[in-house]
Amino acid sequence: MQITAAPAKTRGGDFSIETVELDDPRADEIRVRVAAVGVCYTDLVARDGAMPFTFPAVLGHDGAGVVDAVGASVTSLAPAS
Repeated sequence: MQITAAPAKTRGGDFSIETVELDDPRADEIRVRVAAVGVCYTDLVARDGAMPFTFPAVLGHDGAGVVDAVGASVTSLAPAS
């Protein structure tokens, strides 16, 4: 599925708003439809190379949303109805 994301393409580079392809969840993963997100200091540290990271990267871990898909092995969560 296509989503909107703000990838960092290079170490220290700017974030850019782009449409990217998101795979379906693997067996042990869930997908969250994100309603709000923030960029924190840890994301900037990773982007700037102080943490080992492969680029391009979609950073961000401070988000809020609802589960909209689960992998085949996930038993403790279900998509929101």
